Amino acid sequence: MIKFSNWTKGKHLRAPVFLGLRDDVQPVAVHRESPSPLLSGTANEAGFTIDGHRLKCTNLNKVLFPADHYTKRDLLNYYDAVAHLILPHLEDRPLSLKRYPNGIDADFFFQKDMPSNQGAWLRKIKIWSEHTHTKGGVNYVIADDRASLLYLTNLACIDQNPWMSRVDSIDNPDFVLIDLDPYECGYDKIIEAALLVRNILDSIGLNGYPKTTGGDGMHIYIPLEPVYTYEQSRTFAELLARLAISERPELFTTPRGLALRKPNRVYFDTQQNGKSKTIAAPYSVRAYPTLPFQRLWSGAK
Repeated sequence: MIKFSNWTKGKHLRAPVFLGLRDDVQPVAVHRESPSPLLSGTANEAGFTIDGHRLKCTNLNKVLFPADHYTKRDLLNYYDAVAHLILPHLEDRPLSLKRYPNGIDADFFFQKDMPSNQGAWLRKIKIWSEHTHTKGGVNYVIADDRASLLYLTNLACIDQNPWMSRVDSIDNPDFVLIDLDPYECGYDKIIEAALLVRNILDSIGLNGYPKTTGGDGMHIYIPLEPVYTYEQSRTFAELLARLAISERPELFTTPRGLALRKPNRVYFDTQQNGKSKTIAAPYSVRAYPTLPFQRLWSGAK
């Protein structure tokens, strides 16, 4: 027996773990099993119960990714398949919802405040900020379980965007974010920049973890104990940027204004470290055309 996360495109197991041999099954009876999708068929609506909550999914045939013809059904099936992978990154984190009711080629809108009567069983937390005029604070939703994730997906939330802190330490992030963005350069320069950041982190005894769920660059997560402020995390990111740029000034460009940046360089962005700012979660779908998520379910296009 082997447990694993999923099959790769080359039909290999990803992250396999050997659990033991079975003596109750003949080798000739063993075959590759394909997971059944949550939503199959062509019906435009479906209802089911997950985690004790009744969900009604609507407009399942609506095309959200016109270039690839992926529908809301495909998106729901994807998030259902990777729920066990993405939920640990969403747990206890407020979400800023970005909704695409008519697909990625049409207008989208942001929703931070979740009305109390919308998804009454959803977990919500009210957070006050000097940057909002909402009386009593903003009612943020939190997706701690599969039912909540699929509920939000049915609202056409294509990407999942959590805070960098959790509710029990809302003013203290648990990671520093480094965002390496290409500016008219190839991805090889992003890799160079990431390796340079890794070398700096190694020299001071810290770990960094690359994440490619960004747009066309790379995010690097640096785990923190949730005891530092957002201002301190941003200051640390800025110090890393200075160290990296001092070593390889020709690799980076620093101005925030696009017109002032030098081409064929990497922009080292540290400014996303801030309270209420969000970042696309690992395993999150992005609202871009051409293969926006893996085909992890049987019968996918």
